[in-house]
Amino acid sequence: MQSTQAVTDAELSKEGGDDECERVRRVLCRAGFDTSTPSEDGLRVWAAPEGVMVGWVAREVLRPTVQIHGHEEDIGRLTALAGLHKALRTALAVILREAGLDASAHGEHLVVVRPADARPR
Repeated sequence: MQSTQAVTDAELSKEGGDDECERVRRVLCRAGFDTSTPSEDGLRVWAAPEGVMVGWVAREVLRPTVQIHGHEEDIGRLTALAGLHKALRTALAVILREAGLDASAHGEHLVVVRPADARPR
């Protein structure tokens, strides 16, 4: 993973647009993360009532495991990737916080919002 340079909320505002999803995508892009579309695997960013959601879909990563072990009763333990999801969530949360955003775990995803004192009134 590349080292990140903290990007302030003020710097992001200069880039234009107030779309919060786009703001999160720009922060992640600056840190070296590409985001995918809803129909693709990878890191996804989408709007939700709670804020901007960030999550990772890894179907293609799991395809070989399922093909080889799909007949086993406990396939769930091989495809959960809980540790990998947690490590990625932690790294993404640090990057987003360094950029002046609040990021917290929300199930398997992160929910990202501007800090209360930085939200438009």
